[in-house]
Amino acid sequence: MTQRKSDLDELLEKLKQGRDELNVKMHLGKAEAKDLWQETEDKWRHLRSQLDEINDDTGDVAKDVGATAILLAEEIKEGYERLKKML
Repeated sequence: MTQRKSDLDELLEKLKQGRDELNVKMHLGKAEAKDLWQETEDKWRHLRSQLDEINDDTGDVAKDVGATAILLAEEIKEGYERLKKML
């Protein structure tokens, strides 16, 4: 076997290993992104429900729900930003 063939075989093996590692990371990343999306969607539905409550309520209850809704909206925003970075 020539040195050139040996070098090529070694390079191909390194490329295959790198390819396999990236493939695993991509699948894990997809799963992580899906989980984050679902978590963020759950928060979105909860926020919409709270906002509907605010529209129906008055007084202190509405103020409490409003403060919670703002915090939840910030969490949703952060989740969307993390998703954008993942994709």
